[in-house]
Amino acid sequence: MSTPTTSATPDAQQQQNAHLATPGPAAPATPAPLTPQDVLADGQEQAEFNGVLVRKGSIAAFIGNAKALENLAPGTSEYEAVAQQIRDLKPALDALELFDVVEIRNPDVAALLASGPR
Repeated sequence: MSTPTTSATPDAQQQQNAHLATPGPAAPATPAPLTPQDVLADGQEQAEFNGVLVRKGSIAAFIGNAKALENLAPGTSEYEAVAQQIRDLKPALDALELFDVVEIRNPDVAALLASGPR
């Protein structure tokens, strides 16, 4: 009886299988959850985002103004004051990339944002 012969030596087998042990590109790091303190430290009033200085409370002010606009009659001085504040907040909201993840459902607010700051 004869013993089977192998055509590859152990070194040759390692070379043939080397690609199996070679790590590929590193997987992208999973982003850590973001907390408000990560964005704006306690005691900090403003920060720069994408080249725009953004004051804390900008998103809350936008939401409050958008909701207030629903209860105001177009053409009144109150409506115009709130509408102007929404327009004025748009650059900060753009810098925060808010509209990349949020869709405005109120057509009046959407129209104001489309008109931009005056």
